[in-house]
Amino acid sequence: FSVVENQQANPVAALVEKLTNSIDAMLMKKCYEQGIDPRSQVAPKNMHDAVHSFYNYENFDLQVYRNEVAQDIQILADPNSPRGDTSLIIFDNGEGQHPQEFPNTFLSLLRGNKNDIKFVQGKYNMGGAGALVYCGEKRYQLVASKRYDGTGNFGFSLLRMHPLTKEEEETKKNTYYEYFCPDGNIPEFHIDELDLSLYKRKFRTGTIIKLYSYDLPPGSKSVISRDLNQSINEYLHNPALPIYIIDRKERYPKDIGLERIMFGLSNRLLYQKDK
Repeated sequence: FSVVENQQANPVAALVEKLTNSIDAMLMKKCYEQGIDPRSQVAPKNMHDAVHSFYNYENFDLQVYRNEVAQDIQILADPNSPRGDTSLIIFDNGEGQHPQEFPNTFLSLLRGNKNDIKFVQGKYNMGGAGALVYCGEKRYQLVASKRYDGTGNFGFSLLRMHPLTKEEEETKKNTYYEYFCPDGNIPEFHIDELDLSLYKRKFRTGTIIKLYSYDLPPGSKSVISRDLNQSINEYLHNPALPIYIIDRKERYPKDIGLERIMFGLSNRLLYQKDK
């Protein structure tokens, strides 16, 4: 409870932690795909080196290439969530995790999983949990994943704030957070692909996170491809990778700007200056 409840004071800042984890996952995947141990001496020494090693960074100012890369990290509004009560879906085509590794990765706290990997941003193994406090009154969050190389099953779990029973209310000052693992196991099943309404793709590997009834602040509650995009730019003005932010026709049938790329205010100014 203390770790989850005492983090970011703003829901957009908490969401940015999710995005930095997605960027980390993409760079980790690229590292593995090149046969490099991310903890070895030959791995990139920092995030700048990783992006330049694994991507054609000089082509990020080309719209076609930037669009292609941005499809690997997406923030989408749940098409079934009403305006003003938006559930957010975060997808990354990164390294993913086997179900048996969920307790050591997605569902762990304060393990320092990334301390010895120099090119990723996450260090303390707690920032991603900060979004839970903004997931509606009951604090529900879904996490699901499949390993990047296609091995293993698709696993999922549901996190929530534990609802205290009447007996617990008499003895406990605070509740706690818990995750779904029937009989001590993360639920899993085989997939080749799933249609999860992602932008221009079906889910095969990577990670999906759903933040239910996310408490977006005023100014970010409307079309997320526009309003949330601007809000994220205030906190993530120079992301290592471009990100798609997508709203839905089901929510805004008359809007023509439902898919926009967030590449950071700093990068936008840089490329405009170059031109």
